[in-house]
Amino acid sequence: MRPAETKISPFQLAMLLIPGIGSTAILGLPGTTATFARQDAWMAPLVAFPASALVIWLCGRLAARFPDETFVEYAPKVLGRIPGKLCGLLLFWYFFHLDAAISREFADFLVAAAHPRTPMVLAVGLAGFAAAVAVRHGPEILARLGELFTPGAVVLLLVIVGMAYSSTDANLLKPVLENGLRPVLASGLITQAFTGQVILLAVLLPSVTRRDQGVKASYAALGVIVAALTLVSIVSLSVFGPITDKFLWPFFKVARIAKFGQVLARIDPLVIGFWMGGSCFKLAVHLYAAVVTFAQVFGLRDWRPLVFPMSALVSAYAAGHLQNFVEHGHMLAYFWPPYTQFFQLVLPAVVLIVAAIRGVGVRVDAKR
Repeated sequence: MRPAETKISPFQLAMLLIPGIGSTAILGLPGTTATFARQDAWMAPLVAFPASALVIWLCGRLAARFPDETFVEYAPKVLGRIPGKLCGLLLFWYFFHLDAAISREFADFLVAAAHPRTPMVLAVGLAGFAAAVAVRHGPEILARLGELFTPGAVVLLLVIVGMAYSSTDANLLKPVLENGLRPVLASGLITQAFTGQVILLAVLLPSVTRRDQGVKASYAALGVIVAALTLVSIVSLSVFGPITDKFLWPFFKVARIAKFGQVLARIDPLVIGFWMGGSCFKLAVHLYAAVVTFAQVFGLRDWRPLVFPMSALVSAYAAGHLQNFVEHGHMLAYFWPPYTQFFQLVLPAVVLIVAAIRGVGVRVDAKR
């Protein structure tokens, strides 16, 4: 089954992208960016927005030249069979590696925050199984799950922000740009590693009923993600100030202290539940991308039989490639940002430039 044979609406694409990209970044990213930019870390999502929008534009232009085809299908037409297959394999590795990082982050948070006696391997395995069950039924099911999950998650985020308002101090965001733009740009590069995950469109766009509307919906989804990350960073910094970078998951700490008078407090179990759901959803979306990409690289007609074996491999790699969550956090802060730029920006840009030079593909602007 090819992605073009399954259909989701532009709205469903947006509902799929918002939690499929932003869910793991909400809790931990403010602490990582604050390590570099301190009180200016709230600017990091805004700095990352242009590069992430460029990723959407690249995917949209490629989809216009090669309608109903994924990156793996049109890359050999542009670059030649072997280089194109190699690029497809590199994109598969990116999705696979990212899926393992998501799985490990899910397990680390679950064990550290809620179930300290649970073996990390068990947490990884259960998340992988849940994601595989959802992926096995195709992108339509993932899109419908996104429609159900996203509105509730947005409401919960706004509720936490409202409840934490009494604990905030805007003076902790000053002085603005105390150390210049360089720390902000560094933290923006870290954020781009998350928001640049819109490279998912290289696999998802062929499944969208109206491609041009799907691209517009992707920009809207990116705007929501950036706005949410900016808001979360502002609240975390205005609550914890200079010690924000000492927390692995600052916004989770915000949820713990948030309260509404004597009526409502300690809603962090609800946050844990939603974050677990969002992480499993993100795990499923990237597992789908990895499986489809792998199947197309090797010319397999149906990707579905690969879902559970691929999920098992992702879980095994997630459990074994890092020693602990401190090492994982260091990887995300220092290794991951430059590493992901090659897959998110360079690969699609090279294919688009070569396609334009060679005149490969037909630009299609009509609505599908």
